[in-house]
Amino acid sequence: MAEDRFERFGRPKKDDKEKKIKKVLLSMTEQQYKKMQRYQKMFNRKTLTATIEYLIEQGEEKIKRDFELER
Repeated sequence: MAEDRFERFGRPKKDDKEKKIKKVLLSMTEQQYKKMQRYQKMFNRKTLTATIEYLIEQGEEKIKRDFELER
């Protein structure tokens, strides 16, 4: 019973397919790093990783739209 009470609080459990387990090393110049920090502030993201993920998602959406227009 006590265990159930604690499970209700905190972050919800993630499914195995939602867990991020792969690491990627990304090297960039000082100028690129500063640009990413500006993007982070502009998009109001907490981390550079979240900023990069957001930019990737936006790029994927644009590519999908471009492909749909060409069909």
